[in-house]
This record gives sequence, C-alpha cells and structure tokens, in this order.
Amino acid sequence: MSTVNKIDDETIMFTKGAPDVIFSRCKYALINREVVEINNEIIDEYRKINEEFSNKALRVLAFASKKVNNKIKLSIEDENELTLIGMMAMIDPPKEEVYDAIKNAKNSGIKTIMITGDHKTTAIAIAKDIGIMNSDDLALTGKELDDLSDSKLDKILDKVSVYARVSPENKIRIVRAWQRKGKICAMTGDGVNDAPALKQADIGIGMGSGTEVAKDSSDMILMDDNFDTIVKAVESGRTIYDNIKKSIIYLFSGNLGGIIAIVFALFANLPNPFTTIQLLFINLVTDSLPAISLGLEKSENNIMNKHVRDINESILDKATLKIILTRGSIIGIVTIIAQYIGMKSSSELSCAMAFLTLTLSRILQTFPSRSNTKTTFKLGFNTNKYALGAVGICLGMIFATLLPFMRGIFAIPISFDLGSLIICIVLALISNLMMEVFKFIKIK
Repeated sequence: MSTVNKIDDETIMFTKGAPDVIFSRCKYALINREVVEINNEIIDEYRKINEEFSNKALRVLAFASKKVNNKIKLSIEDENELTLIGMMAMIDPPKEEVYDAIKNAKNSGIKTIMITGDHKTTAIAIAKDIGIMNSDDLALTGKELDDLSDSKLDKILDKVSVYARVSPENKIRIVRAWQRKGKICAMTGDGVNDAPALKQADIGIGMGSGTEVAKDSSDMILMDDNFDTIVKAVESGRTIYDNIKKSIIYLFSGNLGGIIAIVFALFANLPNPFTTIQLLFINLVTDSLPAISLGLEKSENNIMNKHVRDINESILDKATLKIILTRGSIIGIVTIIAQYIGMKSSSELSCAMAFLTLTLSRILQTFPSRSNTKTTFKLGFNTNKYALGAVGICLGMIFATLLPFMRGIFAIPISFDLGSLIICIVLALISNLMMEVFKFIKIK
C-alpha cells in the first residue's frame, strides 16, 4: 500500500508491504540516515532478519519511500526504484481457545488448513504452534502452487497444511482440489478477495467484521470471528443429527415390537393382542413425548471423537437398522410372552397383559435410547430432565387405564390384578435391561 504525503514542501510516497515484495522494488536503502544504492549485502542482511522474525511467528512489514515531485495521482509503475527504510515485526497471538478447537476438530476427522497472505516461514511457525501443522506436513506458497499441475497437487493435497502468499485464484483452486476428492469443504474469509472462494466452497463462512461482499458470498456469518465457534457449531450439528437418529430408533423399535407381536399372534392362531383403542393409545402416548425428549438430549462426551460420516450415508445405516431390529425383537418377544401367560386365564387377560407390557417396554425404552453406546447408569437418570418428565407423564397415563371407570374403554378385565401388573412390569424391565446389555455386544 502506498500513500502520498507533503513533508517540508516535498511530495513523498511511502510504501509498505511484504518484505520480499518491497525488496524487489527497491533501488536504494537508508543506512545511518544516508541514502545508498542497494546491494546484495544489504538485502541479505534484511532477509536474514526477516527470517529470524518469521521463525518467531512474527508478522513482518517492510517500509520504503520515494520522492514523486508533486505527483498526487499514483500508478503501479510509481512503486519502483524505492528507497528501503526498514522493517517492523508484530505479533497477533492466537486466541487461547483456538488450541483446543483445532485439537477437537482434528479428533473429529476435520482437517484444518491455514491459507494466509503471511510469509511462509511465519505461517509455518504459527501453524505448528496452534497444532495445524505436523512435522511431516507440507507448506506451499502461491507461486509454488501455481507451478503445480492439478494432478500433482492432488497427490500431495492431504499433506499440505499451510498455504502462504496466496492469490484469490489460489484459494479457489485449493477449494476445488478438495472437492475433487469428494470432501465437504468449508472456507472462511473476510475480504473482497475471499468472495470467489467463499462462493465456491460447500460452506462459505464470512466473518462478522468482514466486508459486505464477503458476507453476501457466504452461506453463514461468524459474528464473533472465532474459529472455536465453528467447531462448536459442528458439535451442535452432530448432536442434532445424533438425537434425530435416537428418536427414529426409539419410534421404529417400539412399532416393530408391536408388529412382531401382532404377526406372531396371527400365525400362532392367537387372538389379536391389541384392540383398536389400545393401538391408538400406544401411538398417541408412547410415540409422542419420549421421542421429543430424546431430541433434547445433551451432546455425548465422545461426539467430537466420532469420524465424519459419509455424505451419501443413509440415516438408516446398517448399524442403526441392527439396533432397531434388536430392540424391536426384544419388545416383541416380551409382549408375546406376556400374552402367553395371560392366555392361561383368558383371551381378555392375554390382550390386556400384552398391551401393558408393550406400552411399558416402549416407554421405559426411552432410557436405553438416550445413547447407543453408554448405559443409562453411566449417563445418569437425571441428566435429561425432559426424558424423566416424559416417562413420568406417560407412565401416569398408562396406569390411568387401570382405573375402574377406564378399564372398560381399554379392554382391561377385572381379572387383571396386581400380580398381572407385576409380571408386565418385570417383563418390561427385562426387555430394557437386555437393550442395555446389547450395547456391549457387537452384532456383525
């Protein structure tokens, strides 16, 4: 950047910029307040000091000047034959939370790449300090990137963690290279020059303090300009997706259990285990509040240690289907057992016991459904108060069907006594205990 200033009746242009660029445009140097013609010895000394600063993760600017003879309007051609004045180094220390944020991103399978206009050495020093760059990773300048063909870039892309002295064209090329590999690429930026890359990226992230052009080109705006917020957003997204799957597993497992019981009764020539009112009650009560409460589950501790899922992966993947089949089968089996026990007395009692066992099993299934890897005892019963509330309300509604004036509506006979209820509760508890046990059994 250059500015024109009037000093003691002289018009002087002052220029600042990257040391390597400024050096190439200087013809003279200010040494001990005297202007001398620049030579290799002077430039080598400056480059040595610049390298020392850069190795300390300092950002370096070089300054130069030139008399322009009352010329107010400047052109690029004027920024030549400058007089080198000196350099200054400054530090823009990373925010403390960046270190943990980059570590969490790496653990979750997200690769963080630094793209900067800084000197290559400075960029490397900062990248190593905050954990972006490993000892065997590579760093490229914009010029080095220009010299690489797309095929050569693709071969080393995974190992490049730092790009320095890049142009807007370089940024787009980096994004496209990752997209060619089938990766989802998020790009941050705040300037006009970042706009094309932000538009090209799968997720363009504009800075809240950035230009309007950058914001308009972005898919989302980071209001606090904090990288840690991006990682927290990823964590929130994973939690939401995880909770949706938990609700789906809960709903599908419970419904599968009921279907298994009905189909078995059909083939075993047993009476239909559920009346129409009972089925309506099951769907209204057990499919509502518990499923909603699972959507409000907090993030699991290992949510950011899970690897990034494939973009083409179905929400009902093999692992999810196995859980649904396992839990649905367990609920179906205990319901069938309850119906068989009731059949020893009457078909009415068998239906009532099947109904209570299914509803209790499905409601209590809320607790195992809170995690597919951790038991309820490890999570703690009171860590999701919404789940406790949902289960409490639903249990109250289920036991209300046993009241004298409600029994007729829900086909609960007088013969359904305390002993029958205890059998239903025990079977429901066994089903949920088995669900917890199956978390430790890997079904191939």
